[in-house]
Amino acid sequence: MTIHSSAVAVLSSLLAIGVALPCRADPEVKPLSGPWDGQFTFSSHEDKTRRSLSGIACPVVGSSCLVVFDEGTTAHYVTISGDGYSIDNAFVELVPSSPGKELDAEGATTDGKYFFVTGSHSVNRNSCDDNPDSRYVLRFALDPASGKARMDGPSGLSGYKATGALWEMMARHPLLKDSVGKRKCLGTESPRDRSDLTGKRGVNIEGIAARDGQLHFGLRGPAKDGHAPIFTTGSQDLFESSGPDGRVTMLRVGEGRGIRDLAPVKDGILVLAGPDDDKKNAKAGWIVGLWDGVPAARAELKEPAYLALESVKLRDCDKDLKPEALAVIGDRPEAFDIVVLSDGMCDGGPLRFAIPRKR
Repeated sequence: MTIHSSAVAVLSSLLAIGVALPCRADPEVKPLSGPWDGQFTFSSHEDKTRRSLSGIACPVVGSSCLVVFDEGTTAHYVTISGDGYSIDNAFVELVPSSPGKELDAEGATTDGKYFFVTGSHSVNRNSCDDNPDSRYVLRFALDPASGKARMDGPSGLSGYKATGALWEMMARHPLLKDSVGKRKCLGTESPRDRSDLTGKRGVNIEGIAARDGQLHFGLRGPAKDGHAPIFTTGSQDLFESSGPDGRVTMLRVGEGRGIRDLAPVKDGILVLAGPDDDKKNAKAGWIVGLWDGVPAARAELKEPAYLALESVKLRDCDKDLKPEALAVIGDRPEAFDIVVLSDGMCDGGPLRFAIPRKR
């Protein structure tokens, strides 16, 4: 194949200035339906919060799913069917609400007994200001009959516990400790022309999955050399042990990408990966692939598929299309049936995909 010299010159120029080119994996998959319509209601900042859905946890297919937002302090419920979803605006107060309180919830999962919700554990993206309220993982009991959180009467969530142990664990781990602390900005670009903060590359949790007694935390950053970290620890140890420990798997997700969500499936963890925290990688594209869920120094994604989002049209209330949450509605031998929800889209703007599997 002959490549025209002008095309080579353009490609060389883009690489020289650090522009991230989309790395497309085969096959490409287009949405089968969506974005679906619905409307969450909130007591304040409704328009902004509706566009901030960041995580979802579904106990079983067809049951209520808990959805969390990176704005505010409440979670809501949805029920997903094959061709749409219904919104239940009964809400769960995840942390006591107060002015300036910001959990920055980025992921949710369930092991069938508990729901788990994680904060981002990151600084403020625009200012690099410290955000200690985001450094918590929450646990509360699941009612298997309803698929919703079990309530202790009007007093609150049953079995509720919040821990800051994950922050401390990451601060001890050799691969993450340099990215844990104050003024560790997201990505390598400095905010607001603060050159003294350039390249600090702080931790930024975006996804969580419970499987086989372990919690896996997917990090958008610090990503490096096409790999993003997954931090794994025992789900009971995290909340009950006085000195829990964990392992880091550097998962190959492609240059310019980090992990955006995780979801347990029969033979591992389904991984949603997209642009990491560097602005230059904003067009890296989103993929979905399978990780076997076994912690190792390095691991590869199996059966990756590129999400072809170019045909998705933004609605009047939408701002951006940024896939952030992954729900599995079918785990078939030939395909994973999934719903992807996005930050920047009103009410998650759900899109349904079938991710083919190799036989």
